[in-house]
Amino acid sequence: MASELDTTARPSDARDFEKICLELDALEAIYLRRRRLLDGPENNAIRYIEERADDLASRGGLDAEGLIHWARDNSESVQRVTLNTFALLALERKQWEDARKLASEVVSRDHHDLVSQRIVDAASEKCRLNETEADRWLSGRRCSAPFEQLETRVNRSVHFCCSAWQPIPIGRIDGEDEDFWTSEIATEIRRSVSEGDFSHCSRWHCPAIAARRLAKAKPQESKPVPASPRRVILSHDRSCNISCPSCRKELILIDHASSRRLDELFEEKLLPLLADAEQIKVTGSGDPFGSRHFRSVLKALCSQDAPPRRLQLHTNGLLANERAWNDLGLWDNVSSVWVSVDAADAETYSELRRGGDFEQLLGALKFLGVLRRAGAIESLRLDFVVQARNFDQMGNFVDLAQRVGADKVYFLRLRNWGHESAENFRKLDVCDQDHPAYHKLLSRLADPRLAQPNVDLGSLATLRREAGTTRVYA
Repeated sequence: MASELDTTARPSDARDFEKICLELDALEAIYLRRRRLLDGPENNAIRYIEERADDLASRGGLDAEGLIHWARDNSESVQRVTLNTFALLALERKQWEDARKLASEVVSRDHHDLVSQRIVDAASEKCRLNETEADRWLSGRRCSAPFEQLETRVNRSVHFCCSAWQPIPIGRIDGEDEDFWTSEIATEIRRSVSEGDFSHCSRWHCPAIAARRLAKAKPQESKPVPASPRRVILSHDRSCNISCPSCRKELILIDHASSRRLDELFEEKLLPLLADAEQIKVTGSGDPFGSRHFRSVLKALCSQDAPPRRLQLHTNGLLANERAWNDLGLWDNVSSVWVSVDAADAETYSELRRGGDFEQLLGALKFLGVLRRAGAIESLRLDFVVQARNFDQMGNFVDLAQRVGADKVYFLRLRNWGHESAENFRKLDVCDQDHPAYHKLLSRLADPRLAQPNVDLGSLATLRREAGTTRVYA
């Protein structure tokens, strides 16, 4: 791959740089294991990258600056472990922009990579790793999520919360005799949030961290681990009636046989966990009404002799109508409904919610608004994934939510779930400071409609703080 640096560097230098890259690239599998703590809690990804960077720095005669620049010019062909190693090396040398660019390449490929996110933050603040404003703030905070909830994923892994917020699985729902609620990894994650280091949590995507709303730690606080979770999030089926480009390339609907297998797995491994759960969310992966499996789950849960209104439904809204409430027995079983919309008009909606019909959505929202005003549900929230194709509509989206009777609005940053190339994702991720429309986004974030008490900027809260007093938002 030709570059300006390649033409000026000595051929021997370029060959040496390429050899170092190949050596590090070969460690990608180990790095991914360390990201999941599969070699023990003490063998984590940050420590692994620090060891690799220290090893490079100790090599006599190494042209570190030349190596870093070469890696920037060839970043698209370099593995994550290598990019993060070079990025950390650049950070330690105070080559802030080089560090940020190298780590940003990893972010554009993989939203689960916490090391790259933290390097980007440190480079942007021109400080060492683990010394950012977020690190200082978190040191005095605590999080209750690992003591209260868990979430299932499509690959059968189990997390304490959304995998974008806390990417490390604590176990698997199809594991043999595995008690994931009390596993070694679960214990390590609880330690990290109890001691305030939050080393396994995303500073970007966790809305509680991004919005700086975690509770302060209490002196000598020790939180006991309950026998089972208070809240369970079921996200182990991606089936959905539409295909939104923010999370998939095509329509995903599992067949009847696969749905039956999930039904069996749910009954055997998950249903016992739900007996004492106060809240059950369906779903963070697809649509509860567009999935055969989740419709079966909802019917089963609604037929139980259980506390009322413990269901939280996360849906695209198109099938959330009176017929669904009747067919599934949802009356008096639902506490809140979150509807992912991503647009304030029909044209943008048709582009970002492929297969959806805006008028059909408005009809469903009208029904849900009636439920909310009548007190039949306790909360109605509209969600909006911010991206290059819709960020201009954020203020208008708040107006739309008000018109349909929603009492909450939630904005979140676009993530690459692995379905987009890094190049395409960079074009869509307007929250990246290198995006040509980034500063325009900051001006939109200064819109006073986004400062209303019912608006949650989630993972964009840090960007609104950066927007400050900017007033050009029309």
